[in-house]
Amino acid sequence: FEKSVTDFCGAQYAVAANSATSALHIACLALGVDKGDIVWTSPITFVASANCALYCGASVDFVDIDPKTYNMSVERLAEKLVQAEKVGRLPDIVIPVHLCGQSCDMYRIHALAKQYGFKIIEDASHAIGGHYMGMPIGNCHFSDITVFSFHPVKIITTAEGGMALTNNAELAERMSLLRSHGITR
Repeated sequence: FEKSVTDFCGAQYAVAANSATSALHIACLALGVDKGDIVWTSPITFVASANCALYCGASVDFVDIDPKTYNMSVERLAEKLVQAEKVGRLPDIVIPVHLCGQSCDMYRIHALAKQYGFKIIEDASHAIGGHYMGMPIGNCHFSDITVFSFHPVKIITTAEGGMALTNNAELAERMSLLRSHGITR
């Protein structure tokens, strides 16, 4: 299943988990989210998009949405980053949430990540099969990790389950170890 999803999305690695909530959590852990870190996400999402950071001891804040797409507003993100930089409180991670199969503006979010130094976890729980700039959502071209959900109300279901995709072998290895409680064969 992991290979099928990576082949479909064009990512290099996939780590299946029991839920997208768990996949978001191990994504945060793999990126080193810890107490004192700052994670920003969208207020229009399921609580797991914020809870994954809280599980790691990080603080969470929200970036307002675009009133036309209901996805994270790149303009509000840029404004918030300018203010955060002034007070020394830039985010460590930003978690844009793709709503109803429609992608956030990942090209512009990625450009801001390069400028301000934060990592990106795409919460694509509702977006497997979607495309952005002619590429499948989940290819991690504009993010460090993308997470899908296979909950019964999602586009593809396995009755439950989630998956984290990445193009970074080290992140994939960390997430694999976290998924299995550090047990290796």
